[in-house]
Amino acid sequence: MSLYDIDWPKLWKDGRYFAQLPLPCSSKIQTPSDGTLVGEVLAVAADLLGGAYKLGNVTLPLEPAEDLEILPTLSEQSAFFWRRAARALASQLATAKYPIRAQASHLVFWWARLGGLMGVTSVQARTGEQLDSCTSDGSNMEFSWAIPHDTDPSEESNRRIRFTIDPFHPNRGHRIAGGAVLDYLWSEEGNMGLIKNEIGSKDWKDIMEKWLFPDLEHSGEFVEGTTYMIEAFDMEPSGEITLKQYYVPPHPALPGTEPKNRVASYRVTDDLEPFKRLVKELHPSLEAPFKMFVDFVHGDGKESKMKWFMIACDVTRSEKNRLKVYLLSERTTMKDMIYDMTLGGQITGPRVDVAMANFSKFFTHLFPYVKTEESEIQLENNIQGEDEAGRVSRDGVHMMYYFEFFVGESVPFPKIYFFMDHFSKNDYETAKATELFFRDVGKTGEEGWMAKALSHANSHRRLDKRNGIHTMASFGTKPTGWEVTNYYSPELFAPERD
Repeated sequence: MSLYDIDWPKLWKDGRYFAQLPLPCSSKIQTPSDGTLVGEVLAVAADLLGGAYKLGNVTLPLEPAEDLEILPTLSEQSAFFWRRAARALASQLATAKYPIRAQASHLVFWWARLGGLMGVTSVQARTGEQLDSCTSDGSNMEFSWAIPHDTDPSEESNRRIRFTIDPFHPNRGHRIAGGAVLDYLWSEEGNMGLIKNEIGSKDWKDIMEKWLFPDLEHSGEFVEGTTYMIEAFDMEPSGEITLKQYYVPPHPALPGTEPKNRVASYRVTDDLEPFKRLVKELHPSLEAPFKMFVDFVHGDGKESKMKWFMIACDVTRSEKNRLKVYLLSERTTMKDMIYDMTLGGQITGPRVDVAMANFSKFFTHLFPYVKTEESEIQLENNIQGEDEAGRVSRDGVHMMYYFEFFVGESVPFPKIYFFMDHFSKNDYETAKATELFFRDVGKTGEEGWMAKALSHANSHRRLDKRNGIHTMASFGTKPTGWEVTNYYSPELFAPERD
C-alpha cells in the first residue's frame, strides 16, 4: 500500500477534521434571529449545522476571534488552523465589509470543511517535497484581494476575498489529490448548500485531469510530484462560494528513470503542442485564441523563454468557463512585459490601451527606482537558501504570467504576477505602493486603508519588519476591463507566532 493511498469516505467521515452534518445541508434562512449582530451569526450557524453541534456563547467583538467561542473544537489540529488561518479570513471579510450573514456563513464553512485540509501543525512534520510553492514560509493557504478601482474601501463589499488551499492530509503530513478534494466539496455531502454545483459545472475539471494524467483511474489517485490547488474559494458577498481547480504537474523523470505516472505535459516546458487536444475537447471557440498564443510563444516571443508550469479552470458550466495557462519568464523590464502581455502587439484596441497605460502606472508605483521602460526590476529582498524566519527562496524568482481563454472570446486575456516577497523591501512598502497606485487612478479611501486592513488580518507582526505576508501583486485584463489583485500568506508557521 502506497503512502498516498487514502480511504476517502473514511477521511470525510472523520469528525476530528470534518464536521459531520445531517443531509441535505441548507443555507436557506430558517432559524429566527433577534436582528442583532450576535443573533444573525447564531442563526446562520444554526442553519448550516442543522443542530448537529451545540453552539457556544458569543462575546463581542467578533473579530479577530480569539478562540472558538461559537463553534466547538473538533480537534487540536482544527483549533490550530482556526486561530492562524480562519482568524485572518474573519478579519478580511470584516474589513471588506461583507454582509454579516455572509461573513458568518464563510467562517462556518471554513471550520466545517477546510481546517482538515490544512495538514499537520508543523512544517517539519510534513513528508517529502511538501513545502508550498505559493508562499516562502511554507503556508499552504494563500489569500487574495481582487480590488475594484472604482469603489471606496468604506463601501459594503468593497473587494472580493478569495483564497487558495494546497490540500494536505491532516495527520500523515503529505499532499493529497486535489481532484478528490474538489469532488467532495462539490458533492451534496461536502458543499453545505454553499458551493455552486450546477449540473455540468465539473466537466472541465474532469476533462483537464484526465488529459493531464491519462492513466489516472480516479480523482483520488495521487500523482507524485504534483501540486494540487483549489483556489476556488471565491467568497461571494451572497455567502455562496465558487470553486476553481489548479494543477502543477511533476518535473520530468530523471535520465535513466521511468516516471511513475504518464503525464501529458511536465512542468516548465515551452512545448505547448500537447495542449491543443485539451483545448479542442474543452470548447471549439478556444482553438483560435490558443493558436495565436502558441504561435507567439514558439515564434516572435521565443526570446521571452516562457515556460508552462500550471493549468486551471473554473468550476462552472462550459459556456461561462475559462482555461487558465500559467507560464514563467525571465524577462523583467516593463517594455518586455507589455510586449509579452499583448503577444507582441497582436492584442490591440482601446480596452488594451487603457489597461497597458494603467499597468505602466502600477509598475512605476511598485518599482519607483526604475527610471526607463528598459530597466530591469531588482530582487530587493532575495532569500538565499533559508533565512532567519525559516523562509525559502522561490526557484530562480521569475516573472509569472497567465493567459486565460474565455469561451466565445477571440483573443487571450493576460495577467502578470510580481513575487513581492522577493521584489519588495517589506510588506508595508508593497501595501503603500498599491494604495498610491489606486489613488493615482482615482480610487477614493482614507489614507493608509490598505496597510491598516492588512495589519488587522496579521496581528502577529508589523508589516514593515520584513516581507513574506504580501506574496504577489498582479495586474490583469478582462473582457470587462483591467484588474489588480494582491496575494497574501497568513504566515501560519512564522516565528512571531510561536
